Amino acid sequence: MARTKKPRMTAVFKHSVPVEVRRPRFKLSTAIAEIDPARLSRKARVEIEVGRFGGDGCGQVVTAVVKKGTVAQLRVEPCKEVQAMRNDPALRSLVIAARRQIGVGATPGKWRPIPYAAFQSSAADIIIQTITCIQICIYGHCIVCCTLPQGGFFCGRRIIIHTP
Repeated sequence: MARTKKPRMTAVFKHSVPVEVRRPRFKLSTAIAEIDPARLSRKARVEIEVGRFGGDGCGQVVTAVVKKGTVAQLRVEPCKEVQAMRNDPALRSLVIAARRQIGVGATPGKWRPIPYAAFQSSAADIIIQTITCIQICIYGHCIVCCTLPQGGFFCGRRIIIHTP
């Protein structure tokens, strides 16, 4: 039987330069537990803030799109001051290498619709398995990249400079 690596919160590796990777923590919204799934099943379309990934004063917000009681889609929204960076092959290979180093694999699992009642009981676990945000630091300059549930990823153009 093949052993699977347990995901790590941090890793340091050499890509073409030394790279440090961190996984921001996910903070689940307290409102998730308060929503009645039966009432939600009567609504045609509702967007609910599920929580946010923390990270250097700005967190990526995760929103669930619920249609007639089923979580049809998860969306990751970057902070207002973050602009998406152009996806080039070098950045893509760096993100894939960083994901492998922290033990979450090169690509996330695909999203499949789920009834809200089932989602409500294990939302944090589902989010962490479906969406991975990582902070990639090279020589103290960091960017945050998140995978998207529908495939692909985005990296924020907001560069964070860490000073000792």
